[in-house]
Amino acid sequence: MRPLAHPHPEGTRHGVALYESGFAPRWYVPRADIDETRLRPVEGQTFCPYKGLCDYYDIGDVRRAAWSYRNAYREVDRVGDLVSFEADEVEVCLDGTRLHLEPGQNVVPHGVDRGLDVDEVKAH
Repeated sequence: MRPLAHPHPEGTRHGVALYESGFAPRWYVPRADIDETRLRPVEGQTFCPYKGLCDYYDIGDVRRAAWSYRNAYREVDRVGDLVSFEADEVEVCLDGTRLHLEPGQNVVPHGVDRGLDVDEVKAH
């Protein structure tokens, strides 16, 4: 995977694939393997009942093109504080091949748009 402008042409060797029922596989990349200066933090978070609170980042003109579960739940801590990218919005390559979502695998937004209160989650 060659996320953003990585100083090493081969990209990361420590990516983690996360498979969730009904979603396209998502690749999460260590922050050390990306150019974080290209990530602009976005106000607001969403909540995933499986992973916890999610922070988002804009990349260039693409809104919420990347995200991270900075403090992922213990059960999924392998993706904790790693960054994932929206493959249908920004170019994400794995082993020299650009990733594309399969038909029917677009992400259905969740979190605040489903009435989940982030402050309530933080209180627990």
